[in-house]
Amino acid sequence: MRKFCFLLLVFMLCRVSVAQDDSLYLRGVVVDGPYKTTAVENAELSVLETGDAEYPVSLVLDVKNSDGVSARQLVDKYDVSGSPPKVESIFFYPVQDVKNVFVLVSWEINSRGIGTYGTLYQVYAYARSSNGRLISNRLIQANRYLSGIDGFSEGVPQTFAYKDAASIKAYVKKHLNTP
Repeated sequence: MRKFCFLLLVFMLCRVSVAQDDSLYLRGVVVDGPYKTTAVENAELSVLETGDAEYPVSLVLDVKNSDGVSARQLVDKYDVSGSPPKVESIFFYPVQDVKNVFVLVSWEINSRGIGTYGTLYQVYAYARSSNGRLISNRLIQANRYLSGIDGFSEGVPQTFAYKDAASIKAYVKKHLNTP
């Protein structure tokens, strides 16, 4: 029993630590937005430059309550992957009849020693959860075609086809929104 209580205490402290760490990503300089969204009522999305070395960019949602007071929620944070992340595009599009917020993020990569260089792209999508928060759309996140390199990978030329909102929407419409 004593071991269980100790483990429970450690678990609770870790959760508090994680929650405190996430608050770092709710502050920063707005570099893109705010964008009004209908995915969550009375809300706006913004991209922040956080100043953090590991996760220098975050996506936040500001939701106004009935009194007009705004509460900020962390939607996601983007890490350094060879270089700092760059948000290329934010747009709204349904996935299987559910409103989603799409974010296209890129990173410049340069490992010429192994012949890998160019731009790495990743498409993210977020849908409203039952508690009114934006959560990651697993269908998009797990899709291997919505991530890739435009450049060279181990000396082999690579082309990533989904580098803008129009091409991503066309892919989702054709491959994920079909009946």
